[in-house]
Amino acid sequence: MRSKPLRFCVLACTGLLLLACSKPAAEFVKYKAEADVPRINVQDAKAAVDRDEAVIVDSRPEDAYKTEHIAGAINIPLGTGAEEKFASLPKGKKIIVYCS
Repeated sequence: MRSKPLRFCVLACTGLLLLACSKPAAEFVKYKAEADVPRINVQDAKAAVDRDEAVIVDSRPEDAYKTEHIAGAINIPLGTGAEEKFASLPKGKKIIVYCS
């Protein structure tokens, strides 16, 4: 049972990552498989944040974010209003999205 919510979360995060990192529509890249989506390890993510080159987004529901989250992460739960919130993120920075 836990597999379906986790799979949904991974796919939703992938979609949000694509949305956040997409360029103008003419250059939009849609990945065919989850394995094709760019990944980043913890050390590189921390280094990018420390250099002010990246923003971390927690896409889990607000209650999960309030319970525990990565320091400095911005909570943008999946669902209504997510596109608008992603549009307000800083331009020119990597957007690193996590959901678990």
